[in-house]
Amino acid sequence: MAVALAKPETARTPRPAGPSRAGPAAVATWIPASVIAVMLPGWTDLDPFGVRGALLPVAAGALLLVLLVPLALTAGRTVRPRLVPSADTLSGVAAGLFGAWVLLALRTALYGTPYGFGPLEGDMGRMSAMAVHYSVSWENADPLAVGVPSEYPPLQPLLIGRAAALLGRDAWRLLGAAEMLMLSGAVVLSFLLWRRLVSGPVALAVSAAGLLAFHAPAKAFVVLTIAVFVPWVLQTLWEPPAGRLHWAASGIVGGLVLCTYLGPFMLSAFGLLALAATALRRSGDVRAHLLHAGKVVLVAVAVSGWYLVPYVLTLLTGGGQTVSDLYEDIGAPALPPLTDVSVMSALQLAGLAGTVWYRRTAWWALPMLCLVAGLYLYWAVMAARYVLTGHTMFFHYVPRVLGPVLAICGVLALAQAAPALARRLGRPAPRGLGTAAAALLLAWCGLALGRSWLPNADRAAPNSAAVAHQQPFPDGRLPRFAAPGHMLHGFPAARVARAAAGTTGAQARPVTLSCDERLFAFLPWRGYLAVDRTAAGGVARWNDRYAELARLAAVTVPEEFARRSAALRHGPIDVFVLWDEGEVWSWKDLDFRPGQFGEAEFSVTRGLPGGLVVAARRTPLS
Repeated sequence: MAVALAKPETARTPRPAGPSRAGPAAVATWIPASVIAVMLPGWTDLDPFGVRGALLPVAAGALLLVLLVPLALTAGRTVRPRLVPSADTLSGVAAGLFGAWVLLALRTALYGTPYGFGPLEGDMGRMSAMAVHYSVSWENADPLAVGVPSEYPPLQPLLIGRAAALLGRDAWRLLGAAEMLMLSGAVVLSFLLWRRLVSGPVALAVSAAGLLAFHAPAKAFVVLTIAVFVPWVLQTLWEPPAGRLHWAASGIVGGLVLCTYLGPFMLSAFGLLALAATALRRSGDVRAHLLHAGKVVLVAVAVSGWYLVPYVLTLLTGGGQTVSDLYEDIGAPALPPLTDVSVMSALQLAGLAGTVWYRRTAWWALPMLCLVAGLYLYWAVMAARYVLTGHTMFFHYVPRVLGPVLAICGVLALAQAAPALARRLGRPAPRGLGTAAAALLLAWCGLALGRSWLPNADRAAPNSAAVAHQQPFPDGRLPRFAAPGHMLHGFPAARVARAAAGTTGAQARPVTLSCDERLFAFLPWRGYLAVDRTAAGGVARWNDRYAELARLAAVTVPEEFARRSAALRHGPIDVFVLWDEGEVWSWKDLDFRPGQFGEAEFSVTRGLPGGLVVAARRTPLS
């Protein structure tokens, strides 16, 4: 790929050609096309595990390409019919249609189930718990650690929860819809931001390649923030040909990114510092540059302050115990572009070479090189720290950002190289070559994304889409296309709620110690402590709460146990949901005994599905 790059002396930077209709065309196309995309799987009513169901998005994408390619060839002519839009406007239409196609593919994959991608436990379970919490409360709180604010950026679950409250729906039923909208919207938002920087066709290619490089639907909020973050950085910390974003708009976007996912800021910290220092050194007016940056920061803090201020104050006043970065990822050593032999790796390798080759001549190359080098440096420094201390500082998430950044650089490098290569060969590029390249790119993205997103037919080894069809509902019912012989173990949230309703009340939000975090994915109860230590927020002080629970488990007198459990440092526990193992009732490796829960203080229900026992305080204190 690198041989196609022109020498810096002959390279010309492609610039956007002034005001453009591509952005409005993208939005105007995306909205109605998305409505059709949402409704089409219901109209066809096809099993997503069947061949016809799997072919629905593929056939729709092929039909769109067949319609768009002739228009693109006509739009590229010097003289075109009046009814045919320009190539720039047509790229906006294509971006809107591609965003709607993403929605169609995801909707097809989840047709017949209300769940999102992946099991409703772990990260997805905690996201559901946050959404369920926000469906009944506006309070910025950690649903798995009562008494502390959320450490994880809460904007996505807040929007889901408030939408659930507005629509009168269970919040956990809206996770899949949120994933669809965010991935689809990522394409359009990326295109809108990139169109200010490059031509419409290049903006379309960049948006598609960035999505393909990292497209996990369960992490749709991550995909969205990365899609916005990269062009936002170029228009905030750098001075592109089209000029920087207005400080107010830039601050609003930055604040929303902070409230959605902190990863890009944390993982790109070294790169952002290098980029800011380089931009300041190159600035002709240092004072104006600093004033602009200060305004952006102030607006970003104002937008994200409802989340960041309580979190920072809690850290400063109560301290924290960082245990979430003790999680070990076996895939941590893998870094693009040399993770495998594929077309994507070749594109990323071209991007890496292009940032170096064009760093002195193309406006985008030096700032992107700062980001790329900063991501590699963060990985190296934190990998060394992990070897010495066991704390990862989440360096294994670097590929999430680095992969899309390199893919974007690859598209920019090839777009930079193609005209220069044609001049060097002394002949114009064949007519329609750009259209053919764009069509191939979109076809490649569509086939790869569809294959990744659609449920696989192997029910014994389900992918994340198939898992969504194999999870029982909280009342024990099954999704429409479930395979009864391959169902996952469900969580009887409805039975647990009924067991505690006699003492806590149907509308209560009791503080609960649950041996299974899926309880909070369905019910708006407040957790005392997360089961998974490596997923707990630092302000939750997991180690301290666990030690307190260990001391509580050693109390054998029922009256004293009731008094102690009502006066814990971080709040009382109203309900215990434990594994019933006969003589002991367990939570992780802590053993409680039936005799600790006196009849005068607790109402006990045994024999629940999955081997659960519920002990609810007769007079809730929270």
